[in-house]
Amino acid sequence: MSKIWLFMMVSSLFMIIVTVPEQALMVMMGASANGVQMSIEFLGIYAIWLGILQVLDDTRLSHKLSHLLQKPIRHIFGQTDPETEKNICLNVSSNILGLGSAATPFGIKAMKGMDKGSELATKGMIMLVVINSTGIQVLPTTVIGLRALAGSVSPSAIIWPTVVATFIPTVIGILLVKMIYKNGVRTLFSKPKKIKNK
Repeated sequence: MSKIWLFMMVSSLFMIIVTVPEQALMVMMGASANGVQMSIEFLGIYAIWLGILQVLDDTRLSHKLSHLLQKPIRHIFGQTDPETEKNICLNVSSNILGLGSAATPFGIKAMKGMDKGSELATKGMIMLVVINSTGIQVLPTTVIGLRALAGSVSPSAIIWPTVVATFIPTVIGILLVKMIYKNGVRTLFSKPKKIKNK
């Protein structure tokens, strides 16, 4: 991954120098300043939602929420321990609120909780990857913040299109994983068998 980023940076710098060499330094400085400004402005958005998630955890409301969602979580991810269920719940909740960065730590903890010590991913781990990849969102706070910073007249106008565009792939992804395991097509997730020489 580091090689890909290095290639992108070097190629971008090369293109700037070739096309507008006299503005190369100004473009880089301007982009850096915009990046820092955007990061500072996003701190407020993330501080609010991360604070809410921390309050949920400190008041043990996250445990109550995971208890309420226990049946659907077990139906989708299989049998897990209470701590893993809580992390799955917080991961999905963060994604629903459009906080992908906040969802990552909970997702990693949930993955560790579902790890059976095997080299192969479990059904629950695959399901969590699929749900995080399809990225179901009800309140896309990050994108709304980006639109607001860009001067959009109605930054929240994307809520319903986002709900539809993320809900459908998530449902399809869950159904596909369940269908694969129900039909016993587990060879997709297993090691190939070694052929013995006769």
